[in-house]
Amino acid sequence: MDIKDFNWDEIKEELHKAVKLEKFKDDLSVKITILAENIEENQMVGDVLKDKEDMKRSFGQFLGRDTPLDCDIEMNQDEKYIIMKMKSKKDYKKVYKLLNDMFFGDFFKKMIDAMMGAFKNLGDAFEGMADSFGPEP
Repeated sequence: MDIKDFNWDEIKEELHKAVKLEKFKDDLSVKITILAENIEENQMVGDVLKDKEDMKRSFGQFLGRDTPLDCDIEMNQDEKYIIMKMKSKKDYKKVYKLLNDMFFGDFFKKMIDAMMGAFKNLGDAFEGMADSFGPEP
């Protein structure tokens, strides 16, 4: 599949329908409310919001860390929300910015573009290596 095959406007519109994002500066928390009936239908959202420990690891990685994000996470399946409470104002700001870009910005487009670029570079490297072996016998 070519990157041009993705309809990013449609994907962003679906994410707008699937998620509500709120921030609470007083206790450094961010609330993610799932608006979609069945979150599994939106795989991008569902994959990110599965498990507390996975979320901590993923957000740590997204923020460029080797360790999980130090935060408290409350998940309420019945009310369909997740609250992430950060330990520092710096993490609070970074996590909110990341979530906002993830759900309402171009995060997934940038991620797919980067992956496609990496695969192309890898393919070019292998092609160059194959050429250096000389003609086929």
